[in-house]
Amino acid sequence: MTRLAVASLLGLMAAPVHADQFIYRCWFDWGCDPNTKCDHAGEDVRFRVETETNVVERIGGNPLSVFELVLGDRAVTILERPISGGTTTTTIMLDSGEAVHSENAVSGRDLAPRQFVGECVPS
Repeated sequence: MTRLAVASLLGLMAAPVHADQFIYRCWFDWGCDPNTKCDHAGEDVRFRVETETNVVERIGGNPLSVFELVLGDRAVTILERPISGGTTTTTIMLDSGEAVHSENAVSGRDLAPRQFVGECVPS
């Protein structure tokens, strides 16, 4: 082993072990309604993800929602179940960051479906 390899190995062994945590910053610039009419949108959504425990939360979201992280081989999906019912999903392609954010929210007594197209980047 070279001195550089030994120094690198010792540096890794001395580093503290902690769970990786990152934030997905998502910007959805197109919003579509169920009639397939799309228009400009400015939806800014952020998620905090802890990779070791697969815990996810929406930053600035509803604290009463339950979140689940669904890992796939090409995409990750974040499932949100609000207390009012309905679901919100955000699916992010791992290789490109392309994303779809779909809301099937219950607003008062009505179902308010919306879909947004954009991209997410981890930071």
